[in-house]
Amino acid sequence: MSSLESDLAGISLPGPGAARRRAAQRTRHQVTGGVLAGVVAVALGVVAVNPPAFVASPQPAESPTGTDSPTAVPSTPPPSTPPAVPTPDPTGDGESPDPGGANGDGNGDDGTGSLAVPPGALIGIDFLLDPNPADLDWAEVPADDTWLPCVPDFADTAAGVSYETSVQSRFDHWVEPAGTGAEARLEQLRDEITDCAQSGDDYYLSDVWRLTGVGDEGYLMVWNGPPRTEESATYVSASIVRADGFISAAFRGWDGQEYIGPPGAEDAIEAVSTLCAVSDVDCPGTPEREQVYPEPVGDVDGWLFIEDLAEAGLTALTQGSDVQEGGDAAGPTDYGFINLPVDPFADGATSLQQRFYSDPLETGGAVLDQLRATFPDAASARAHYDTLVAAAGQPVQSTDAVEDTGTVSGDGYDGATWRLTGGDGLEWLYGAAVSGDVVTVVYYGLLDDELSPEQMRGLVEHAAQRIGG
Repeated sequence: MSSLESDLAGISLPGPGAARRRAAQRTRHQVTGGVLAGVVAVALGVVAVNPPAFVASPQPAESPTGTDSPTAVPSTPPPSTPPAVPTPDPTGDGESPDPGGANGDGNGDDGTGSLAVPPGALIGIDFLLDPNPADLDWAEVPADDTWLPCVPDFADTAAGVSYETSVQSRFDHWVEPAGTGAEARLEQLRDEITDCAQSGDDYYLSDVWRLTGVGDEGYLMVWNGPPRTEESATYVSASIVRADGFISAAFRGWDGQEYIGPPGAEDAIEAVSTLCAVSDVDCPGTPEREQVYPEPVGDVDGWLFIEDLAEAGLTALTQGSDVQEGGDAAGPTDYGFINLPVDPFADGATSLQQRFYSDPLETGGAVLDQLRATFPDAASARAHYDTLVAAAGQPVQSTDAVEDTGTVSGDGYDGATWRLTGGDGLEWLYGAAVSGDVVTVVYYGLLDDELSPEQMRGLVEHAAQRIGG
């Protein structure tokens, strides 16, 4: 439910998110000539424009990892397991942590019996009621019988509180004293959730992000699982943080249809802020997030590198998508931009591929697109490039204006760039280049003045130079 995630700031990721971006781009490039579409969320009768992290779209219950289509998410199977994070041994003797109090007196703090959850360490209901844009009827419920999937058990010494609404949503918060075993306990909880969220077709682990700046360290995780219906699943976003000798874990769950982006750090910040107000735990600083799972794709030979974008000033675009093949469910069928109207397949292309470059922390934010069309030989690639350049320099819509912004050339490659100004005032920078049997195109919708025509020429030249790998 979009209202439940009103505090969360998300991102777009490769896979189904990329497919949705491509569909949105094709619509705005080919139909509206560059009008940026708003993001709309619909869940359980609540409609929200520009939700921070979550949108709704039908999802069949039997296939959480099905094909990329309007009714399935995600489009690609998840990797087998998130990258392993070393689990330190707090005792130095190879024994596992003791969260349940099997050693000592059960406080989980190496048997000293000195650590306990202080009164007032749990998140109060006001956190959910203000703001509460959908006017949900949050009420406290027993904390020991959650219906959210994959929420782990906590030690007998832990304290918990839970809240629910009448529209299938729930918020659980637990604080567990772990003492010197807190570091290992954090990793244990993460592993338990990961194992559960990857335990079968009814479960799907979406994201794991490492969190710093809030407590000592933590994780932000998102998954879905039972209970399910034919069109929805139970989604959970979790904030699990180690703060001094305590573990503070918040679980926000709802009945939904799709998820885009990582959870924000607001729940973790509130959890640690509440704890620090009644203990010696350091209060939150500036949260920083780093994606752990799925592991970021990184640079791909033959395509623009992240350092190329940074050199051009697009420093926020630090994540590239998987390479999408034409013919795949999410793959391209043409260049997808209104002023690159020449069909590469009609000119003999044997393949068409696409990558997106985006800000992993901003859902629906700036995106740079690159496509590569491969031809049987250099002559047919050059012929297609010449036709494309002639067409790209002329506005397709009468309300648009196109400006030639220059050319690039070097050993074995040539390129050209343009600026498109739509009748609505929105601007796009785009270009094309040819090298050998490959034609590549790059385009970017300006949000402000973050990219100049000169910088776009540099990107097109880098794209041409990297064609050969």
